[in-house]
Amino acid sequence: MSDKVNFVRICKVSDIPDRKGIRFEIGDYDLAIFKIDDEVFVISNICPHNHSAQIFNGHLMEYSISCPVHGWKFDLRDGKTLNNNSNIKTFETKIVDDFLFVNLPKKIFNW
Repeated sequence: MSDKVNFVRICKVSDIPDRKGIRFEIGDYDLAIFKIDDEVFVISNICPHNHSAQIFNGHLMEYSISCPVHGWKFDLRDGKTLNNNSNIKTFETKIVDDFLFVNLPKKIFNW
């Protein structure tokens, strides 16, 4: 099985509130989207600790988000945890004409 690049249009960047997470579900993906000033970050909305979809609702400080359930903190820029070795998935983004595109790889099965 391999991953293929697949940029998908998600929303308008101007519709994302500054310094507040939003949840976006598409296909098998549950995303947490954050805008800090002019930068947009997209990470998995699923906490690796307890597998709850709550990251978007966490406490944002600078470039880190803490899970509101157990307080694990993650860096929005690279997904690295600030507590242990359980990182969170980040997604590549691009902005075109105020639209946010996120690379949501399609799974291709090689039988």
